[in-house]
Amino acid sequence: MTQAQALESKPYKKPVRKIIYPYLFIMPFALLVLVFFVLPAIATVGMAFTDLNASMKPHFIGLSNFKRIMTDYNLPQILGNTAVFAILTLVISLLFALVIAIATQYFLKGKVTAVIYRVLWLIPSIIPSVVYVTFWKFIFDPTEGGLINEFLQNMGIISEPVSWFTKGAMAIVILATIVSTVSGGMILLSSAINSIPEDLYKAARVDGASEKSVILKIILPTLKWPLMYITISDLIGFVSSYFFIMLLTNGGPMRDTTTLSLYAFQQAFNLKYYGYGAAVSLIVVFISFVLTLLLIRLFDFDQMIKPSRIED
Repeated sequence: MTQAQALESKPYKKPVRKIIYPYLFIMPFALLVLVFFVLPAIATVGMAFTDLNASMKPHFIGLSNFKRIMTDYNLPQILGNTAVFAILTLVISLLFALVIAIATQYFLKGKVTAVIYRVLWLIPSIIPSVVYVTFWKFIFDPTEGGLINEFLQNMGIISEPVSWFTKGAMAIVILATIVSTVSGGMILLSSAINSIPEDLYKAARVDGASEKSVILKIILPTLKWPLMYITISDLIGFVSSYFFIMLLTNGGPMRDTTTLSLYAFQQAFNLKYYGYGAAVSLIVVFISFVLTLLLIRLFDFDQMIKPSRIED
């Protein structure tokens, strides 16, 4: 056997540095995920089975925290608040995002007004949260200086200021959340509509299809994937959302806007019941997991990922 033949028969091995390079690039991000996501998640699971409190001396108590959750008299109201907030916010924001996407990418496609309209809806999502919440507090301020109260008094509709956060706190929270989250769904749906070939629209119009038929038969079927992603991600986000609610109402009045995630935060960081707060947060994770599985089944995910029946 010649030297050339020996070299050809020898299997090729990558240099060590070529094997290491990809891991070196991944390592900084992997460390960030490990430190700020994986380790806190493990710590939360561990705390849920302890009585950790302000004394910072945990003792293993098994399932006692979860038994306490089952007997918590606040739980029915808080679960109801969470369901109302998550479902209403999801449905309304998804419909708004769909309508805006179809209007700007189909009816007004290529026009300056469509771009301006999309930019206007993006503004609430890029404003810092504290500034955004302050704006809503100014609008619904219960004093005479509140924007709505001042306007209604000048119009002669009301004679005294209305305490909006007392009469409609949940509606205000839902409205503020919708306005700040519509833009994400709008961008994804707009991109999906923009990817539809113009030839499909032209062929439909040649066949005499109405605008309603184009939307129902061409656009909406194309949006099944992005709609599934937006629905699942937004629902998980709304179930675990508490920041806007905490800044706007802090769960009041009388826990009328307290969601399960906010309740977990209050138990852990306000009352210093870290173990109980961790247990409540695990319930939030479990609910999100179950809802995700149900939505995947509802959207028929298995059918969606099947290969096309069109053969090459």
